[in-house]
Amino acid sequence: MWQIWIDTGGTFTDGLARDPAGNLHRTKVLSNSRLRCTGDFSRQPYSIQAPWLTVPIFDGYTLRIIETDEICTVKSLSVDGTLVLSGLTGHSSQLTYITVELYTGEEAPVLATRLLTQTPLNQPFPPLDMRLGTTKGTNALLERTGGRVALVVTRGFRDLLIIGTQQRPDLFQLAIPPADVLYDTVLEVNERMAADGQVVTPVSDDTIAELIGQLRQTKPDAVAISLLNAYRNPAHERQLRNALTTVGFRLVTLSTDVSSAPGYVARTQTTVADAYLTPVLRSYLDNVQTQIGNQPVRIMTSAGGLVRADLFRPKDSLLSGPAGGVIGSAAIARQLGHERVLTFDMGGTSTDAAHYNGTPDYRFSTQIGPFDLQLPALAIETVAAGGGSVCWFTDARLRVGPHSAGASPGPACYGMNSPGEPPLLTITDVNLLLGKLHPNQFGIPIFPEKAQAALQAVSRQIETETGTRPNPTELLRGFERIANETMAGAIRKISIARGFDPSEYSLLAFGGAGGLHGCGVARLLGMERISLPFDGGLLSAYGIGQAKIERMASQTVLRPLTDIEKQLPDLINELIERVMAELRN
Repeated sequence: MWQIWIDTGGTFTDGLARDPAGNLHRTKVLSNSRLRCTGDFSRQPYSIQAPWLTVPIFDGYTLRIIETDEICTVKSLSVDGTLVLSGLTGHSSQLTYITVELYTGEEAPVLATRLLTQTPLNQPFPPLDMRLGTTKGTNALLERTGGRVALVVTRGFRDLLIIGTQQRPDLFQLAIPPADVLYDTVLEVNERMAADGQVVTPVSDDTIAELIGQLRQTKPDAVAISLLNAYRNPAHERQLRNALTTVGFRLVTLSTDVSSAPGYVARTQTTVADAYLTPVLRSYLDNVQTQIGNQPVRIMTSAGGLVRADLFRPKDSLLSGPAGGVIGSAAIARQLGHERVLTFDMGGTSTDAAHYNGTPDYRFSTQIGPFDLQLPALAIETVAAGGGSVCWFTDARLRVGPHSAGASPGPACYGMNSPGEPPLLTITDVNLLLGKLHPNQFGIPIFPEKAQAALQAVSRQIETETGTRPNPTELLRGFERIANETMAGAIRKISIARGFDPSEYSLLAFGGAGGLHGCGVARLLGMERISLPFDGGLLSAYGIGQAKIERMASQTVLRPLTDIEKQLPDLINELIERVMAELRN
């Protein structure tokens, strides 16, 4: 059986596979599920050149010519690049050099799996076991592309998430912006649990009927139920879920299923986030499983473990890719005999840093954008600095990020900016223009002249606003230094801010761009040893392959230790039995 390990990031989807004979295979595709290459359509037979063109498995793929936006179908594509198309109008024959994209309409992990297993469109996949990490949930949360959620709360707590904790985001900000909320509607139910879990106001049949009527009017994609003190007694939440699922509401999330902690605000926020992501991730995972022939899929969690796709909670996916990098780093550190390692994972959109000292660090409250969520996760510090981070000039200073060019249009050198729109200068372009990257090593077409044009656009802006035209090399070095300082700051938060001296650690640099900036970041931190894994660009996928099937469980007690000291073994055994049952599932 094939072992497939996939990490879908913001820009690239990385894939590793171990075939039944034990051989390792590697691939990298764009996370918009497309393969990009160059072609010659000036004469027939047409031809393309691509590093992934090693087997003739692309018959039936859709081909798009980027320069003319023509779309046609691949009838045949041989290993030597000879291409026969169906439905091409011929407008592209006037171009001597074109860029094309090939795609199937399948999700990016499925396309990567086709390349890894060399499976054509007209054949079923071989027996395989897929492990998947994805940023799908994180992107949906940050870009607000999740489902429509109806939040159900105890009567009197309609504005719970708008009021929040009353912490000010900026101490000196006079006009406090309203809190971000993920739900579309909020509904109150007449019920009440006391702080000790005793029923004060039961849920009546009339209350349930009224709630069902309101939900049928609003027609949400998912329902989030979070009731006061439910962590003490979840009976009312379960009663409401049973009533809603009986009448056809399929996606219902309970706060007591996502968190056992007492904080009502954070527990409700986490419940809403889980419900918000459920329609998106369920559709995505259903697509992946259907497209690979309903074969086993396990999802990487933010805590570094694996969960079967049908038992997976969407809120546990938010740091799944970075968690794969930490688990992979731990495996590499053990191989090298390094007990103390700071990880530096620089990808296309962001950079993740973590601390490893024999075991990874965990945290049980995580902030994603403006949302504080109660979920177990590896302690990872993320900053918006990656290969696709936009380099720009504003308020008389250079800036890098937090905006990213993503997979499309991507860095200026990818040549994907829309006609009439100026290309975006990114850190990838900076490294290319500094001579730290070779165009032939990308695996996709690269246009250095477009990176140069983006740099000139920034130079002209600086000259217009300051009256001084900067030296191009100094400008590039300035952007590089800003990016390095931003990423070093993330490592300081998980080391110096917690009492660890980074100079006593090794820096394990990986990710698609980690090797380009590892030395600069280490120099800023006073670190003297850097490890660069052979598969550094695929280390998160490697880590997903090394992850274990594991479960965590917690229970809130809220009693003095002296009162429950004799009961602790029984409480712990109950938790062990619970997670063992989940593990067996």
